[in-house]
Amino acid sequence: MAALENWTKWQEEIRAIGVTNPLTNFETNSFGQIDLERSHPGGFSQFVTGRQTLLSNLVRDPLAFSRALSAARRIKTKSDRISSNFGIETIHLVGGLANFEADGFDFNIPILLWPVSLVRKTDDYEIALDGEPRVNPALVEALDSCYGIKLNEADLLARQNESSDLVPVTVLNYLANLGGTTANLDLKRILVISNFTTIVSELLADFDKRSNPLIEQLVGEPSDGLADIDVPELNLVVDADATQMRIVSRALAGQSFAVETLPGCGYTQTVVNVIAGLVHNSKRVLVVAPRRQTLNEIADRFSAIGLAGLAVRADSTWVDVVAGISRNEKAQPDNVDSVRNERIAAEKEIDKYFDALNTTDPELGVSIARVLRELSTLSALTRPALTSARIPSEKLLAHVDRATALERLNQAFELGEFKYGPQDTAWYQAVFESPAEVEKALAVSKNLHEELFPKLASQLGEFTAKVNFKSAVTVEDWGTYLRLFVGIRDTLDRFVADVFDRPLTELIAATAPRKGADRNQMSGGNRRRLKKLAKEYLRAGMHVADMHGALKDIQQQREQWQRYCAIPSAPQVPSGINEVLVAYQAFVEDLERIQLHLDPESDEPSLIKLPLNSLKLKLRSLANDTDTLENLGDRSLVMSKIREAGLGPLARDLGKLHTAREHIALELDQAWWQSALESVIARDGSVLGYTAHQIEANELRFRAAYEGQIAIGAKTVAHELSMRWKSALTAVPAEASVLKDLLRTRHASFEQVASASPTLWPVVAPAVLVSPFQVAAELSKDESFDVILVLDAAGTTLAENLPGLKRAAQVIAFGDDAIAAPTGFEIESRPTPIVREQEVESIFNHVRRIFGAEVLRKSYRSTSQALGELINREFYQNRIQFLPTAAEYQGEKNFTLELVTEDNRAKTTIEGATESLDSELNHVVELIFNHALWHPQQSLLVASASKVHADRIRSAVHEGLKSRSSLAPFFDLHGREKFEVTPIAELTHRLADRVVFSLGFGRTSHGAVLSNFGQLSEPDGRRYLANLLVSAREQITVVSCFDAEDMPTDRLANGALILKDLLLATNVSREPASHALDPMLSDLSLRLKKLGARVDDSFSRELPLVVSYAKNSAVIEPDWSIPGQSRTEKFRIRPGLLTSMGWKYIRVYSFELFSDPQAVALRIAEHLGLQVSKRPLPLFDANDQAFEDTDAAWGDRGDSNDSRLRQDKPPHWG
Repeated sequence: MAALENWTKWQEEIRAIGVTNPLTNFETNSFGQIDLERSHPGGFSQFVTGRQTLLSNLVRDPLAFSRALSAARRIKTKSDRISSNFGIETIHLVGGLANFEADGFDFNIPILLWPVSLVRKTDDYEIALDGEPRVNPALVEALDSCYGIKLNEADLLARQNESSDLVPVTVLNYLANLGGTTANLDLKRILVISNFTTIVSELLADFDKRSNPLIEQLVGEPSDGLADIDVPELNLVVDADATQMRIVSRALAGQSFAVETLPGCGYTQTVVNVIAGLVHNSKRVLVVAPRRQTLNEIADRFSAIGLAGLAVRADSTWVDVVAGISRNEKAQPDNVDSVRNERIAAEKEIDKYFDALNTTDPELGVSIARVLRELSTLSALTRPALTSARIPSEKLLAHVDRATALERLNQAFELGEFKYGPQDTAWYQAVFESPAEVEKALAVSKNLHEELFPKLASQLGEFTAKVNFKSAVTVEDWGTYLRLFVGIRDTLDRFVADVFDRPLTELIAATAPRKGADRNQMSGGNRRRLKKLAKEYLRAGMHVADMHGALKDIQQQREQWQRYCAIPSAPQVPSGINEVLVAYQAFVEDLERIQLHLDPESDEPSLIKLPLNSLKLKLRSLANDTDTLENLGDRSLVMSKIREAGLGPLARDLGKLHTAREHIALELDQAWWQSALESVIARDGSVLGYTAHQIEANELRFRAAYEGQIAIGAKTVAHELSMRWKSALTAVPAEASVLKDLLRTRHASFEQVASASPTLWPVVAPAVLVSPFQVAAELSKDESFDVILVLDAAGTTLAENLPGLKRAAQVIAFGDDAIAAPTGFEIESRPTPIVREQEVESIFNHVRRIFGAEVLRKSYRSTSQALGELINREFYQNRIQFLPTAAEYQGEKNFTLELVTEDNRAKTTIEGATESLDSELNHVVELIFNHALWHPQQSLLVASASKVHADRIRSAVHEGLKSRSSLAPFFDLHGREKFEVTPIAELTHRLADRVVFSLGFGRTSHGAVLSNFGQLSEPDGRRYLANLLVSAREQITVVSCFDAEDMPTDRLANGALILKDLLLATNVSREPASHALDPMLSDLSLRLKKLGARVDDSFSRELPLVVSYAKNSAVIEPDWSIPGQSRTEKFRIRPGLLTSMGWKYIRVYSFELFSDPQAVALRIAEHLGLQVSKRPLPLFDANDQAFEDTDAAWGDRGDSNDSRLRQDKPPHWG
């Protein structure tokens, strides 16, 4: 059981509600009471009949009316605040007074209470009795506890009804007789309108010290916090990010916990999803919140998604019950499976692409996405890698750790291997088995270069010139010419020269064998004739065994001669051919001998196939480049290991590039990552099958499917509730009939509906919305719930929520202790307020301490949070995740400082003279009326750190409306965001489009600024200021008689410490975000700049790249870095939020950007409205540049990437 001291403490906290309790200790207080005991008979007679009566008809003496009017304003203001913030109606008329002091009891108790309506009418108030009288429950309790007297309330009320007088003598006599000799009560007649509440009595009546498991947990030892939880398939009814889905999952799993609700982070939608999920799972939910607006927002949100009446409000029971029944009757089943299957199919398509992009390769342990990042990083370096070498795929795994490979390459560098490349020496990577081979090869090379090549070139040059042949190109050509000359010589030795002049086709055919490939259909006679003719070309005495072959050779020789000879002539043989042929054969043998030692991996043609000019240079290099062959043995040993490791092509590139030692690692990384890309794609190239258009279409399909499932989620809940309703109707038709009769009266309460139809009540109200202060009065002690949701929980205590906690098995507390605290309220209006004597822990902090908490930290406000950085830093430890709006990027300000520079000094030196100066007052009033005139569509909230100043602004606006009656409609617009002027201490959980904060303190008569800033300087000043700042949806205007420089540097306390930062905020520019830009995005940004767009990669940490043109601004987000913990966040919530914030949302895809960045840049430019040509154009004219086209104008370095961009190539192409 909960310890007795806990119950005692809670009981005392309940008794302290309202600070004082005028229903137990009534004191006359003209400051906050209207005394009707001496009211005018004419007005009073109208009032007692229940008709609306003007205050001026009740109190006709001018001085008394002035006091009553002031009291009425205070009563109404306090009533509105308590009603709005705590759900308690406080304006009552009390009649009769019973004083217990004669018997030693400290009680002075009003006897009867009537609810009263108080409506402002220009400079008057309309008053009316708003219900039947009731006996003060404090009187009933006091008579019982002090004297043991059981008061029969019905008898007392019967005596009141017997007379037209509100407090007839019979009532006082009845109480006097009831007390008899036991109670010495001092009874007298009073009639007073003021603020009263019976909440304390109702909560104490419900206070029976009965514990339950939930309360036992709450007073037990704290847990270790929240454990991880798997998020199942959820039936959501509104959008939810990953944190919100986790909260819903915990709720459905039966966990108790707290949820810290940072401003604008989806508080309401989370609560709606939790309630809908619990109700769908057949759980009954009690939702308590002190603020009526919070409860109404929940109900309205359910109505907006087709679940009107799912949560029934205590103050709108009839409306919500009727709406719920109507929904139950109309709900129809929907095809949930098909919608879910469509979403799952869309998810799979998205996952396929991102899996292909991000899945780690099992062999190399890297993903394609990482490979692209690494290659882009390498290409973006000041000195990018230059190699195009590849490492064989079977060797890649050995070089995942490239330390060994780098060591070997460094060894080769030390030996001078990379000093020369294949372009520098013919001996590059030469192969020798011994030093003797080197010497011999050098000797042969020297002889070739100095003797053989020049001589042979000269001889063959003379030969070709004599016969008018085209100049030979290679050594092979020399061989071809020599073989032709020898063949012609052999032919002329056997045949006459005329054989080269006659067509030989028929002769070749005639001499062909009758069988075989050359056979033909020639007749025998013709064949014999032609054979005889062929023999006539033989020289005398010559015989040719194979005439057919010989003729074919002759024909081929003639064709070659015609091909090589520049001038038509008969074939001939130069003299001296034998010597030249021998020299040529020796020359070729030497070349082949040298070729055996040359680089076996070279792509260059062999020596005999080189052009003669190249061969000449090559031979010169072979003869003279002896330095290259130094320490060849050591280098060969290292290079053999390098080749075994698959790094031969890289080593070749390193030599070709003359790579410095400090760049070897870079070139090795480039080769490995480029090879890894090709290897990974070779194993799984599915990513190449996706185009940017296909990926975008898949994301849009998912978005549409997800939206469809959200929409059908509400229908699913509606249908489930409908089935339960119809089943219950069948089970208890009698109750249904009684409920129907009750609803025909157009009025219902929780108690009435529960009494009329106890079985149907939980079905028609699966969730109820009620103030924690109303639970005891509205719900029976026997009514139970599976879960209690405590909303705005930072503003109430555990004791205040005990009635709800006792009726539930699980608690989830939503709250924000930066802007709320359980300060309660003071029920009575007094010249000097009485504050709560002791600080009490909120139920939010209590639940968080015991069970642990989730935090909603992603802001979903589509308009920028005014002073967001200040709010986040000062009050939320930078935990709120804001996204900036496009308007912010375009330079629009959401914070302004209006300085009052004239008459901003106090007129006197008396204490308080600096508070609420007329000049500041007039300035604020003018701002208010200008807003009403020019921006009536925007809601407005005005607050001040001075209660006096707030009251004066309120009165001045009221007076000003007399001469500006056309603006009066604005002050009744905007529903829950209706115009209000309030001291910051009385501001709780308000929202408005625009907030005007008039400080309310000016300079002294000497021009100094004091250190006391009213409520800002109070202990809760920080919280007051936080509450004010988060109230602004679009804009905050601060009105002050001084700026930050005028403020004192010491003696500041609490909220005043932040005031200087607040006043400085108008001059604070956004700090550039410092983050490393991805190299591919960096390249893209350069291209976009050159196309004429404004590009910013330091605007925000949350937005990697921002681009704009004219009034169009876009967020460029790459697919390898999409913020979000779930598909929903990545592909629906984030794009949707950024779009609602005025951005164009453009996704770029890895391979698209990697392979064709210029096409991506053109696509983005066209999306922004830039006119760009599809035809490749120079990015700029290098000649005749205007200044704005220069690097300096764009803020670029002189060594920019213009040269590369001119080539329109991605960086990784080298």
